[in-house]
Amino acid sequence: MDHDEEIAALGAETLALQAILTNVLLQLGKEDVVLALAIRRGFDDAVNEIEDLAIRLGKAARPDHVVKDVRIIEELRTASLGDRDKPKHAI
Repeated sequence: MDHDEEIAALGAETLALQAILTNVLLQLGKEDVVLALAIRRGFDDAVNEIEDLAIRLGKAARPDHVVKDVRIIEELRTASLGDRDKPKHAI
């Protein structure tokens, strides 16, 4: 497999996993308010982890990666929780 095919395959795999994850979390959140709150905290923790890592790495952290990571987490939060309001951690 050449690099272009490998990149395309990784993109497809990532999209499939995101679709599975967001839909499973959405269904769990609909079933139980406590689970919905835990899912929200999980997304908060994920953003905090990315931000903490960027702080620890200092100048070695690429700002564009940090921004993209947080944006992806916020998009997954919206898809998983059905939140159509502004993301909690706006970029």
